[in-house]
Amino acid sequence: MDLLLASVFLGIIPMAVYALIVWRIDRWEKEPLSLMLAAFLWGAVPSIFFALIAQTVFGATPGEGGEISLMGELYAASFLAPLTEEIFKGLGLIILFRRYRDEIDSVLDGLIYGTMVGFGFSAVENIFYFSSQPDAGSLIFLFFLRAFIFGMLHALFTGLFGVGLALGKFSASPLMKFLWPATGLGLAMFTHALHNYFATLGGHYLLYAVLGVMIGMIWFIAMIVVCLRHENRWIRIHLSDEVARGVLCAEQALDAATFRTRSSLSGFSKGFGLVLKRKRLLHEATELAYQKQKRQRLGSDPAREMRITELREIVRTLSRQDPLVLSGKITPGKLLPPPLPPTRRLPPPLPGRR
Repeated sequence: MDLLLASVFLGIIPMAVYALIVWRIDRWEKEPLSLMLAAFLWGAVPSIFFALIAQTVFGATPGEGGEISLMGELYAASFLAPLTEEIFKGLGLIILFRRYRDEIDSVLDGLIYGTMVGFGFSAVENIFYFSSQPDAGSLIFLFFLRAFIFGMLHALFTGLFGVGLALGKFSASPLMKFLWPATGLGLAMFTHALHNYFATLGGHYLLYAVLGVMIGMIWFIAMIVVCLRHENRWIRIHLSDEVARGVLCAEQALDAATFRTRSSLSGFSKGFGLVLKRKRLLHEATELAYQKQKRQRLGSDPAREMRITELREIVRTLSRQDPLVLSGKITPGKLLPPPLPPTRRLPPPLPGRR
């Protein structure tokens, strides 16, 4: 019983901590905790359940000696597991993207939701592995291996599909709306299969599995950096219009778009109440930029236009109440410093056309 309780604790807690860290990455418009929890639970329960059923039905059968051959193990680990697990994990993402499509504002959102499903899957899978260990020493060794060395694996796999779904959603081409998700799912299955192949062979092949995790982490960090820089650009572009309208000040727009400034607001030295006022201003200004970005991508509708007008007035009021404006550290009337980030509002014209 003690070993089982330890397995549950060691399986869930590290993955929950990783999930919280990833959720905190999106400093501009955090995804609702309820949806984060739903994605985590989808990975932990339905995807595990359906994947186990499929693997039981289509799994390799033992040979005459009652043991599964190496080819049978490779089939189960490198073909059946990636196919079934990524399909059922991905099904939760598809449901989330369709039912809560208004919550998906960027490629980063797709990456975050994908990793949440992956962390949930890893948590329960780790419990199965940990609870099968014969003693505490074996449990500790496996915990170190699966929670730290390979802790991000399923998050990286399903994150690929999340990125593919997001790229498909924001693509203007009907073909790419299909090809991006298909490519993301294919890459998730391929990388999953490759890792399981090396892990099943064991021995020195484990080094290749570790190298794969390192490459995956480099991709994950690079994707986050690229997404954050891209969001910074279009937030600045959309808020530059509001600065010209006199809705908010140039410094406020830059603070709303800058990751470092948003992250350091907890250290604001003039008191808790003032910090909350400034955080609300930057949050509402960012929400205004997001709504304008949605209008640009998805087109205008009366509800969105009403929401933009409402947010514009909220930001205008909060801008005047900003502690830095009241103290004179920010003075209205300045424009955003040139040049604006090199993100085009419209595609460049075709050659020979005006």
